[in-house]
Amino acid sequence: MDTFWLKAAAVIVVIAAVFVGYTLLKPAEQEKPKEPPKTIYDMARQDREELLAEPDVNDFKNNESTENAPQKGAEPEKSAAPTVLYFKEVSEIESIQAENILANIPSFRTIGRMPFTGYKAMVESCRLLIRRFPGTIYDYKARRAMTEIPQQYWGRYKITDEEVSLDYFKQPRPDTIPYTVTEDD
Repeated sequence: MDTFWLKAAAVIVVIAAVFVGYTLLKPAEQEKPKEPPKTIYDMARQDREELLAEPDVNDFKNNESTENAPQKGAEPEKSAAPTVLYFKEVSEIESIQAENILANIPSFRTIGRMPFTGYKAMVESCRLLIRRFPGTIYDYKARRAMTEIPQQYWGRYKITDEEVSLDYFKQPRPDTIPYTVTEDD
């Protein structure tokens, strides 16, 4: 009988040794470092980059994707010709005035994301640019900025689809100069 308990203890020691040896010798799984949470400063930097950027082909893909959604498995077609936009020229004084108004829009967007605030200042600044500089690149950037406001707030600020449509800039108009937008892969 003494040998039974001795054998049982030996089996338990062997199992424990195998378990400890396995955990110590197995390669340690490298955990991916967690991304630090986004701060308000990161969001403000991202807003500045997005809203003050030059015209891009991707500005029009959002509108087209909702209208002409490709079927699953189908690859999206790339346009052979570059997109050409038409803007009115702006004098140097008007350019400075428009840049001053445009510079505030990213800050107003960042503030609008905060609790108990809204996008009213951003919408008013965008509408001011649209009214004072129609058909210019500043009008374009203001309309593009208004598309960044979440859809749930469009009713509150009475934002219409015509107000944010960028298709106006694809048509040549009198006193406009062409601006070629290339697609960066």
